[in-house]
Amino acid sequence: MGVNFTIECRNCGAHSEHYAYTNLRTMRYDNIQEAVHIDTECAIRCPVCRSRLNTSEEDFKSQVKMVCVA
Repeated sequence: MGVNFTIECRNCGAHSEHYAYTNLRTMRYDNIQEAVHIDTECAIRCPVCRSRLNTSEEDFKSQVKMVCVA
């Protein structure tokens, strides 16, 4: 199980979707964005301008526009 994030790049404004694996069995669905840990060691890049979207967890979460459980 995991979470799909729709992200709007702060640099160019492009929208892209990214997937994060997590254990959702014990998680409440109303607080899912805060509970998911985003790895900052491997770069997640915008497909249009190639700028890094996950320099920090706070930076990544500020660009998230929609979260869906998958």
